[in-house]
Amino acid sequence: MKKFEKITMPLGMVGVIAYMLHTILGNLLWEEYNPITTDISSLTAVGAPNAVLLKTFTNAYGICTILFVAGLIIKSFRKYHLVTRVGYIVMMIMQIISMVGYSLFPLTGNKKVMNFQNSMHIIVTVAVVFTTIAFGFILAVGYLKQEKIKQLGSFVIIMSIIITITGATNPIGMGMQLNILGLTERLVIYSLQFMMFTLSYYYTFNRYEKNDFAV
Repeated sequence: MKKFEKITMPLGMVGVIAYMLHTILGNLLWEEYNPITTDISSLTAVGAPNAVLLKTFTNAYGICTILFVAGLIIKSFRKYHLVTRVGYIVMMIMQIISMVGYSLFPLTGNKKVMNFQNSMHIIVTVAVVFTTIAFGFILAVGYLKQEKIKQLGSFVIIMSIIITITGATNPIGMGMQLNILGLTERLVIYSLQFMMFTLSYYYTFNRYEKNDFAV
Protein backbone atom coordinates (compact mmCIF):
# COMPACT_ATOMS: atom_id res chain seq x y z
CA MET A 1 0.00 0.00 0.00
CA LYS A 2 2.94 2.33 0.58
CA LYS A 3 3.80 2.02 -3.11
CA PHE A 4 0.28 3.12 -4.03
CA GLU A 5 0.58 6.08 -1.66
CA LYS A 6 3.93 7.09 -3.12
CA ILE A 7 2.57 6.95 -6.69
CA THR A 8 -0.58 8.92 -5.91
CA MET A 9 0.94 11.75 -3.84
CA PRO A 10 2.17 13.79 -6.88
CA LEU A 11 -1.16 13.35 -8.69
CA GLY A 12 -2.68 16.17 -6.66
CA MET A 13 -0.27 18.60 -8.32
CA VAL A 14 -0.89 17.05 -11.74
CA GLY A 15 -4.64 17.43 -11.25
CA VAL A 16 -4.35 21.09 -10.26
CA ILE A 17 -2.21 21.80 -13.32
CA ALA A 18 -4.83 20.12 -15.53
CA TYR A 19 -7.59 22.20 -13.92
CA MET A 20 -5.69 25.45 -14.36
CA LEU A 21 -4.99 24.60 -18.01
CA HIS A 22 -8.71 24.11 -18.57
CA THR A 23 -9.51 27.59 -17.23
CA ILE A 24 -6.59 29.32 -18.96
CA LEU A 25 -7.03 27.64 -22.35
CA GLY A 26 -10.77 28.09 -22.15
CA ASN A 27 -10.30 31.79 -21.71
CA LEU A 28 -7.72 32.07 -24.50
CA LEU A 29 -9.66 30.01 -27.04
CA TRP A 30 -13.01 31.74 -26.48
CA GLU A 31 -12.52 35.38 -27.42
CA GLU A 32 -15.92 36.51 -26.13
CA TYR A 33 -15.42 34.86 -22.75
CA ASN A 34 -14.98 37.28 -19.85
CA PRO A 35 -13.36 35.66 -16.78
CA ILE A 36 -14.55 38.51 -14.56
CA THR A 37 -18.25 38.26 -15.35
CA THR A 38 -18.63 34.65 -16.52
CA ASP A 39 -18.46 31.57 -14.30
CA ILE A 40 -16.00 28.76 -14.95
CA SER A 41 -18.75 26.20 -15.60
CA SER A 42 -19.72 28.08 -18.77
CA LEU A 43 -16.46 26.88 -20.35
CA THR A 44 -17.77 23.30 -20.39
CA ALA A 45 -21.47 24.08 -20.70
CA VAL A 46 -23.55 22.37 -23.37
CA GLY A 47 -22.83 24.17 -26.64
CA ALA A 48 -19.72 25.99 -25.41
CA PRO A 49 -17.23 26.32 -28.30
CA ASN A 50 -14.39 24.28 -26.76
CA ALA A 51 -16.29 22.14 -24.26
CA VAL A 52 -15.11 18.77 -25.63
CA LEU A 53 -11.45 19.76 -25.47
CA LEU A 54 -11.72 21.35 -22.05
CA LYS A 55 -13.54 18.36 -20.59
CA THR A 56 -10.44 16.26 -21.22
CA PHE A 57 -8.62 18.49 -18.75
CA THR A 58 -11.43 18.44 -16.18
CA ASN A 59 -11.65 14.65 -16.47
CA ALA A 60 -7.89 14.39 -15.93
CA TYR A 61 -8.25 16.68 -12.92
CA GLY A 62 -11.02 14.55 -11.46
CA ILE A 63 -9.19 11.26 -11.90
CA CYS A 64 -5.89 12.58 -10.56
CA THR A 65 -7.38 14.23 -7.49
CA ILE A 66 -9.52 11.22 -6.60
CA LEU A 67 -6.45 8.97 -6.77
CA PHE A 68 -4.48 11.52 -4.72
CA VAL A 69 -7.12 11.63 -2.00
CA ALA A 70 -7.42 7.84 -2.07
CA GLY A 71 -3.71 7.72 -1.28
CA LEU A 72 -4.22 10.17 1.59
CA ILE A 73 -7.05 8.08 3.02
CA ILE A 74 -4.95 4.92 2.90
CA LYS A 75 -2.07 6.78 4.52
CA SER A 76 -4.33 8.16 7.23
CA PHE A 77 -5.54 4.69 8.27
CA ARG A 78 -1.94 3.57 8.50
CA LYS A 79 -0.51 6.60 10.25
CA TYR A 80 -3.02 9.23 11.39
CA HIS A 81 -5.89 9.57 13.87
CA LEU A 82 -9.69 9.67 13.54
CA VAL A 83 -10.27 13.37 12.85
CA THR A 84 -7.66 13.47 10.08
CA ARG A 85 -9.18 10.35 8.52
CA VAL A 86 -12.62 11.95 8.55
CA GLY A 87 -11.17 15.07 6.93
CA TYR A 88 -9.74 13.03 4.06
CA ILE A 89 -12.98 11.07 3.66
CA VAL A 90 -15.00 14.28 3.40
CA MET A 91 -12.42 15.53 0.89
CA MET A 92 -13.04 12.39 -1.17
CA ILE A 93 -16.81 12.94 -0.98
CA MET A 94 -16.27 16.48 -2.30
CA GLN A 95 -14.12 15.24 -5.19
CA ILE A 96 -16.61 12.53 -6.18
CA ILE A 97 -19.56 14.94 -6.03
CA SER A 98 -17.60 17.40 -8.16
CA MET A 99 -16.47 14.91 -10.81
CA VAL A 100 -19.72 12.97 -11.12
CA GLY A 101 -22.10 15.86 -10.53
CA TYR A 102 -20.61 18.27 -13.02
CA SER A 103 -20.29 15.50 -15.62
CA LEU A 104 -23.95 14.58 -15.29
CA PHE A 105 -25.28 18.11 -15.00
CA PRO A 106 -23.30 20.63 -17.08
CA LEU A 107 -24.93 24.01 -17.61
CA THR A 108 -27.26 23.99 -20.59
CA GLY A 109 -28.95 26.68 -22.66
CA ASN A 110 -29.52 29.94 -20.84
CA LYS A 111 -27.90 29.42 -17.44
CA LYS A 112 -30.33 31.93 -15.91
CA VAL A 113 -33.22 29.60 -16.78
CA MET A 114 -33.70 27.14 -13.92
CA ASN A 115 -34.45 23.98 -15.89
CA PHE A 116 -33.77 20.61 -14.23
CA GLN A 117 -30.16 20.35 -15.42
CA ASN A 118 -29.19 23.87 -14.37
CA SER A 119 -30.93 23.42 -11.03
CA MET A 120 -28.98 20.21 -10.40
CA HIS A 121 -25.77 21.98 -11.41
CA ILE A 122 -26.38 24.57 -8.70
CA ILE A 123 -27.18 21.86 -6.14
CA VAL A 124 -23.90 20.14 -7.01
CA THR A 125 -22.05 23.44 -6.59
CA VAL A 126 -23.60 24.04 -3.17
CA ALA A 127 -22.67 20.51 -2.08
CA VAL A 128 -19.09 20.98 -3.31
CA VAL A 129 -18.73 24.30 -1.48
CA PHE A 130 -20.04 22.94 1.84
CA THR A 131 -17.97 19.74 1.72
CA THR A 132 -14.89 21.78 0.79
CA ILE A 133 -15.33 24.04 3.80
CA ALA A 134 -16.07 21.03 6.01
CA PHE A 135 -13.04 18.96 5.02
CA GLY A 136 -10.75 21.97 5.38
CA PHE A 137 -11.68 22.74 8.98
CA ILE A 138 -11.87 19.06 9.98
CA LEU A 139 -8.45 18.39 8.48
CA ALA A 140 -6.98 21.47 10.16
CA VAL A 141 -8.21 20.24 13.57
CA GLY A 142 -6.76 16.81 12.86
CA TYR A 143 -3.37 18.20 11.89
CA LEU A 144 -3.18 20.66 14.78
CA LYS A 145 -4.74 18.70 17.63
CA GLN A 146 -3.99 15.05 16.85
CA GLU A 147 -1.05 14.87 14.45
CA LYS A 148 0.78 17.92 15.85
CA ILE A 149 1.72 19.02 12.32
CA LYS A 150 1.40 22.70 13.17
CA GLN A 151 2.76 24.25 9.97
CA LEU A 152 0.49 22.25 7.67
CA GLY A 153 -2.48 22.57 10.01
CA SER A 154 -2.10 26.35 10.20
CA PHE A 155 -1.89 26.56 6.41
CA VAL A 156 -5.05 24.46 5.94
CA ILE A 157 -7.08 26.46 8.44
CA ILE A 158 -5.98 29.76 6.86
CA MET A 159 -6.96 28.49 3.40
CA SER A 160 -10.27 27.19 4.77
CA ILE A 161 -11.07 30.61 6.19
CA ILE A 162 -10.19 32.23 2.85
CA ILE A 163 -12.40 29.75 0.98
CA THR A 164 -15.27 30.37 3.39
CA ILE A 165 -15.02 34.16 3.06
CA THR A 166 -14.62 34.14 -0.72
CA GLY A 167 -17.42 31.59 -1.03
CA ALA A 168 -19.69 34.04 0.77
CA THR A 169 -18.94 36.61 -1.95
CA ASN A 170 -20.44 34.47 -4.73
CA PRO A 171 -24.02 35.64 -4.12
CA ILE A 172 -22.67 39.20 -4.25
CA GLY A 173 -20.89 38.42 -7.51
CA MET A 174 -24.16 37.24 -9.03
CA GLY A 175 -25.82 40.60 -8.37
CA MET A 176 -26.92 42.43 -11.48
CA GLN A 177 -25.14 45.64 -10.49
CA LEU A 178 -21.71 44.11 -9.88
CA ASN A 179 -21.76 41.17 -12.31
CA ILE A 180 -18.44 39.72 -11.13
CA LEU A 181 -19.40 36.07 -10.62
CA GLY A 182 -16.41 34.89 -12.65
CA LEU A 183 -14.04 36.75 -10.34
CA THR A 184 -15.62 35.69 -7.05
CA GLU A 185 -15.88 32.07 -8.21
CA ARG A 186 -12.23 32.04 -9.18
CA LEU A 187 -11.24 33.37 -5.76
CA VAL A 188 -12.91 30.32 -4.21
CA ILE A 189 -11.77 27.68 -6.67
CA TYR A 190 -8.21 28.91 -7.09
CA SER A 191 -7.85 29.00 -3.30
CA LEU A 192 -8.98 25.37 -3.18
CA GLN A 193 -6.58 24.42 -5.97
CA PHE A 194 -3.70 26.13 -4.18
CA MET A 195 -4.49 24.17 -1.01
CA MET A 196 -4.68 20.87 -2.93
CA PHE A 197 -1.41 21.60 -4.76
CA THR A 198 0.35 22.43 -1.48
CA LEU A 199 -0.88 19.25 0.21
CA SER A 200 0.31 17.20 -2.75
CA TYR A 201 3.66 18.99 -2.76
CA TYR A 202 4.10 18.42 0.97
CA TYR A 203 3.40 14.70 0.80
CA THR A 204 5.55 14.28 -2.32
CA PHE A 205 8.68 16.21 -1.35
CA ASN A 206 8.72 16.61 2.43
CA ARG A 207 11.76 14.70 3.68
CA TYR A 208 9.94 13.31 6.71
CA GLU A 209 7.09 12.03 4.57
CA LYS A 210 9.47 10.59 1.95
CA ASN A 211 11.22 8.61 4.70
CA ASP A 212 7.82 7.24 5.69
CA PHE A 213 7.65 5.48 2.32
CA ALA A 214 10.95 3.70 2.86
CA VAL A 215 10.70 -0.08 3.00
